[in-house]
Amino acid sequence: MSVTIGTWIGAFLTIGLFSWMYKENAWFRIVENIFVGASLGHLAVTGYQNIMDIAWKPAMTGKYIMWLPLIGGFMLFSRWFKKYTWISRVPMGFLVGTTAAVVMNGAIKAQLIEQAAATMMKLNSINNIIFVVLTLAATTYFLFTLQSKQTGPILDLGKYAMMIAFGATFGQTVMSRISLFTGRMQFLLFQWLKLTPGGG
Repeated sequence: MSVTIGTWIGAFLTIGLFSWMYKENAWFRIVENIFVGASLGHLAVTGYQNIMDIAWKPAMTGKYIMWLPLIGGFMLFSRWFKKYTWISRVPMGFLVGTTAAVVMNGAIKAQLIEQAAATMMKLNSINNIIFVVLTLAATTYFLFTLQSKQTGPILDLGKYAMMIAFGATFGQTVMSRISLFTGRMQFLLFQWLKLTPGGG
C-alpha cells in the first residue's frame, strides 16, 4: 500500500463518497462538508484575488473607471441592512441586464446564426445530405402553424432525429460519469493499494 499521506487522504475521501451508494452515513456527510468547505474557500480566495488584481490595483494606480465596479460591489452588501436594501437594487439590476444581454447574444449567435450557417453546405456527400435533411426535419417539428397532416413523414423524421440527438447526449453524459468512476477506481487500486494491472 502507498505510504504517501496525500494518497491516503485521497483514498479516505474517495471511499467516503462511494459509501453513499450503500446508504446515507456520517462518513459521507463528513466528506461532503469537506468538499463544500474547500470549494467555498477556493471561491473566496479566487474572488479576493480577482478583486485585487482586476479592480483595486488598477483603480489605485490611475485607472479611475475601475471605481465603478468597486462601488457597485460594495452597494450589493447593503442587502444585509433592511433599511438600505433598496441600494442593492441598482447594481443588481445592472448585473441582471448585462448578463441577459450577453447570454442572449451568445445564444442567438451560437444556436441560430452559426447553426444556420453550418447547415448551408454543399450536398456533395452522404453525410452532408443526412445532416441537412435531419436539420430541416427537426426544424419543421417546431412549425406549430402547420398541422401534422401537412408535414406528413417529415414531422416524424424530425422527431426521430431529435430522439437520436438526445440519446447521444445522454449516452455521452453517462460515459463521462463512468470515466470519472474508472479514474477513481484506478487511483484506489493502483496508487493506494499498489496493485498491478492484471496481477495480484
